[in-house]
Formats: sequence, C-alpha cells, structure tokens
Amino acid sequence: MKFFEGRAMTTYTFFISTEPYKFEVTDSLIELSKAILKKGNQINGFFFFGSGVYNLKGGISTGATIRNLPEKLQDFALENKIPLSGCSTWVSLTGLKESEFIEGATEEGLGDLSNWSVKSDKIIVFGTGG
Repeated sequence: MKFFEGRAMTTYTFFISTEPYKFEVTDSLIELSKAILKKGNQINGFFFFGSGVYNLKGGISTGATIRNLPEKLQDFALENKIPLSGCSTWVSLTGLKESEFIEGATEEGLGDLSNWSVKSDKIIVFGTGG
C-alpha cells in the first residue's frame, strides 16, 4: 500500500463512454481528476469506450467561442502523466485512426482496461446510464 502525507493513497481508473461535449463529461473528468491528484491519490488511466473514443480526436475545429475539450484533455493528461487509451474495437467502428488522436493517446484493447482495473482501488464510470 502506498502512502501520501501519512494516509493510504487510493488508485483510480476512469472509464468514459460519452462524447466530449455531451453531459459535460470531459470537464467533469478533468475537474474530478484534479481533486483526486491534489489529495495525493493516483490515476492509472482514462479508458475511452463506445462514442467516448471521440474524446481522443485531435485537430477539431471549435471556432472562437467553444472550448477545445480534446486539447484540454490532452494537456491535462500530459501534464499529469495519465495514460489515455481508446478501445480498439470502437476506434475501428467509428472510423477513427490512431494518427488522428491527441498527443499521448493510444488505441488499446479491453485487456489493458482489465490490467488497470485490477491495480485500482476504485473505477469511476462516466456514461449515459441506461
């Protein structure tokens, strides 16, 4: 068990299955992650599934009035050394190419999510519900 300032550290993995501009998921993901890291906890990674893989698409045109959430996600993940992975099946189904991804993002299978999950104390899911 790892400790930070005398208390046990919690390890998290995030599972995101919603597009970047729907339900404010990407902003919520980043803000919650900031709070988690500020308390000395660890994040194993962000895994994007279903339409959530669109969070990884770089080079989008947002104009002057809309914030570029994939770029915001990229900057946060790089600054905090958090891995970003998109489900390889969903990347293929959506027609995205890894070469279009934001910097630092990769295409991985569910096995990678499984590896992160077994090393996590908590898994947080951002999705539409059902």
